Amino acid sequence: MNEIVSKSRSRWLAGFAAILLAGLIGVLAASPASAQNAAAPKQLPGAAAADCQACHGATNPLPARHKSTTGQKMADCLKCHEQKTPESLSGKLPLSHIHQLNGVTCAKCHADPKKPEEVSAKKCLTCHDGETVSAATAQLKPTNPHNSPHYGKNSDCNICHHEHEKSENYCSQCHKFEFKVP
Repeated sequence: MNEIVSKSRSRWLAGFAAILLAGLIGVLAASPASAQNAAAPKQLPGAAAADCQACHGATNPLPARHKSTTGQKMADCLKCHEQKTPESLSGKLPLSHIHQLNGVTCAKCHADPKKPEEVSAKKCLTCHDGETVSAATAQLKPTNPHNSPHYGKNSDCNICHHEHEKSENYCSQCHKFEFKVP
């Protein structure tokens, strides 16, 4: 029995050490992406959905031939950017944009939108029920990212999903899972 407990503890410690090492490497790496995030557009709590200039100023993030987005909602975007097509916005549009386009303002998630702090997974789960999210991704292969063998359905949303910067496929640090993370 002690041998089983010892092996389990060793596997847990090895996994924990791998996570710590990956985090340390990420902090020390000071990648170009982190330099790019330092120059990221300013988030404005009063910006209207699809008002790109409010945050991006004269830098237009849309392709040159893209029609104006002023006044659009997410449903309007999806007329051209359907899911499961090359034009899909999945994994391309920051979650802050998706939320704004769906009428979810900064104030709905941040206590003080003028001094926003990171939103906790608990806050995310007030709108995105864990069971519903897990059921919606149950068909993904090779495994359901919202029902992990490591964390079950209790993983912190912020590990993969980032509001104001590109989200990441956290699982790919150890696995070759090709998930598109919104």
